[in-house]
Amino acid sequence: MKPPIDLGIREQVSLAALNAYRIGGPARYYVRPDQVDQLRGALGWAKEAAIPIFILGAGTNLLISNNGFDGLIVHLQGFSGQIKEPVASGEWSVGAGAMLLGWVKKAAHSGFAGTEALAGIPGTIGGALRMNAGAFGQEISQHLEEVEVITPELKVKRLKTADIGFAYRRAVGLEDSVILGARFQLEPGDPGQLTAHLREIVAMRRNRQPLQFPSCGSVFKRPEGDFAGRLIEAVGLKGYMMGGAQIAEKHANFIINRGGASAAEVLGLIKLVKTRVKESFGVTLEREVIMIGFSEDELAGA
Repeated sequence: MKPPIDLGIREQVSLAALNAYRIGGPARYYVRPDQVDQLRGALGWAKEAAIPIFILGAGTNLLISNNGFDGLIVHLQGFSGQIKEPVASGEWSVGAGAMLLGWVKKAAHSGFAGTEALAGIPGTIGGALRMNAGAFGQEISQHLEEVEVITPELKVKRLKTADIGFAYRRAVGLEDSVILGARFQLEPGDPGQLTAHLREIVAMRRNRQPLQFPSCGSVFKRPEGDFAGRLIEAVGLKGYMMGGAQIAEKHANFIINRGGASAAEVLGLIKLVKTRVKESFGVTLEREVIMIGFSEDELAGA
């Protein structure tokens, strides 16, 4: 079933340059919508044709198979990416395609607190909401009022925070919807202090994380009462390589692309880490990174 020409859907588009790992084959279909009607039309076409859909933002928490994705990639980075100036009460409206760091900086410089600890987390607002991104005791859902989405029935709807079901690195109520934007209520604060705190956090991340290499960020969620990086280092895998992929020497919960790494090599390291940590500590690490384009057999053990 060929897509309608007016939807702007392209075929066989390379995805390697559209994700932070710089890994991945082509998308069978790809669209980068710039208006809601085009987005709804593309979603409706894929649904009618029974074609899998994946919503792509900045691609920062993602590993794509070198075989690509046999479905429709809906690329939302930049779509609804505006950040509306806050009213005096501290209410912010932010588009799903806006970069998280850009909004965090703007909020701090404007004298509004509650997001500065999220500085340094890569990706878009939409991606951060979908995974309930957090750091240093803050989560993006803490000051969230509502999220605007397109439902699986292709209706535009506003969801209140309490109805979404946020948990650690999860937002159950958003998993089947496409995020368009969100409204937040931030607290007043001192711009100088907030900006200084933000800079400290960004510097801390740069010192602790291997940001000079392509990666997806943290590969595994934090296990209860421990740290994934500590467990990986304790089983002797820090610095271990498979081809061009390496468990980072700077931070063991990062798997980096040192050059020419394949998705299969990154996946192989993920499986190795899970096996070794389980054998040594009885802890089953849970992946934070999303994987697309892989078969169920390939993902077994990951």
